[in-house]
Amino acid sequence: MHFILGKTSIDLGDTPIENIFIDDFMPSADGTYVKVYLLGYKYATHPEQYANFSNANIARTLNILLSDVIKAWDYWEKREIVKKHYLSGDKSGDFAIEFLNLKQLYIDNFCNPEIKTGSSRESYTPSDLTEAMKDRQINEMFHTIQQLMCRPLNPTESLQCLEWLYDLKMPQDIIIEAFKYSIEKRGVKSIKYVNAIINNWYDSGINSMEKLQEMLEVTDKRYSLYGKILKTMGLSRNPSKKEKEIMDKWFDEYKMPVDMIIKACDTAYMRITNPTLNYIDGIVSDWYKNEMKSVKDVQAEVLEHRSKLKGKKNKFHNFDQPMLKYTKEQLDQILFKKKSL
Repeated sequence: MHFILGKTSIDLGDTPIENIFIDDFMPSADGTYVKVYLLGYKYATHPEQYANFSNANIARTLNILLSDVIKAWDYWEKREIVKKHYLSGDKSGDFAIEFLNLKQLYIDNFCNPEIKTGSSRESYTPSDLTEAMKDRQINEMFHTIQQLMCRPLNPTESLQCLEWLYDLKMPQDIIIEAFKYSIEKRGVKSIKYVNAIINNWYDSGINSMEKLQEMLEVTDKRYSLYGKILKTMGLSRNPSKKEKEIMDKWFDEYKMPVDMIIKACDTAYMRITNPTLNYIDGIVSDWYKNEMKSVKDVQAEVLEHRSKLKGKKNKFHNFDQPMLKYTKEQLDQILFKKKSL
């Protein structure tokens, strides 16, 4: 597939957009935010035609809420590609938007970078990246990563990869596996998420594929257990951090087998509608305190509880039965004698 740019004999005007915006900022942004940026950029590029444009104009043109326009500028300001200039001292008032020159930002950040990655780490520049890419294996690593990400890496992401290679001494295949794990198993295409994974592996002493496979077997098994429990609860999502902490407590501290936990889920659903994991935790913790270690122990406890209830019921009936042996006349005589005493 290829693209062809058509030609026209009529000049209706153009708005040049920098490739840096298209390559590095547009893919991860909300569509509405991109529309706001592009329309605002058009107005800024042709000030003689749009001297009095405002956020309200943008909202009407795009048929969106004024609050969405404000959110868009907040987003782009956080990405450091626009700057707000408030028209008064009050930051809740109206403001003008300055579109920062992305080429200059690139030069400032990447040609003369000041990357703060810790006192024990070096700073890397685009020239370091160019030199590294001469290595065929490193070049292939970047190619594989970009295939996994379904897009080219931006300069910041590429320099991050150099830090993993040179500072953490992470093998190239481990770095690729980190991207695979993040994207294919966790569904996250974020360099920050991959960085967290790699740092976690580094802290765990994972420096070879053999060690990684051993660790992933344990991790995948644990996530399989998470999924089984959440599925029993009717949930089809990844567990939150808090939920993982609760379930890890059951497995690691309580040493509870998974069938016991499934039994706790079933018990919870028999008691109330839509119980939370905290409610189920109460049941599991109670069983742990009572030293119940298997489903048989739980079943035995249930039978014992029922037996006690039945015993109380029989005792009540046994108390009543002798009274039922007397006739009405005999009961009247007994009552008369008690009154005479």
